[in-house]
Amino acid sequence: MQNSKIFVEGDLEGDPEMAVITAQARESSSEDTGYSFVHGRITRTAKDVFLGRAWKSSPRVVYSYTEMDEIVHPGGWSSNRQPERAE
Repeated sequence: MQNSKIFVEGDLEGDPEMAVITAQARESSSEDTGYSFVHGRITRTAKDVFLGRAWKSSPRVVYSYTEMDEIVHPGGWSSNRQPERAE
């Protein structure tokens, strides 16, 4: 996606102050899939925003030249309650 404006409202797992932007479902690192955000801007009402969550075992998401205020959760990425996906 190019020149996207993403507005995030909170409601991650019932918490109105948290949110996640992507949930990419790549199952193998050999798959040529993923999400790419270039020259975008992310704003929010949620207090903390995860850039993505691990829906499947090998998600790939790239944010290039994307403006983000101080919105990103310190963890950056949610393992989606799957410890093996925390990497």
